[in-house]
Amino acid sequence: MKGAQLKAIRKALNLSASAWGRALGYSGSKSQIAVQVRRFERDDRRIPFWIARLALMYAQHGIPRGW
Repeated sequence: MKGAQLKAIRKALNLSASAWGRALGYSGSKSQIAVQVRRFERDDRRIPFWIARLALMYAQHGIPRGW
């Protein structure tokens, strides 16, 4: 998965970078999470396969309540 695909899924779900990062399992401050997500979206860091699979699952089924 490329960063543009990850960003498109986030935008389609109408989530901020920090909310998207939390849904993907990242913890910490909002700014730290947002920086990590933006690095993936700019292809500065390789997107791990488990994040790609989780993002595709969210794209198809939505994010469960409470996440």
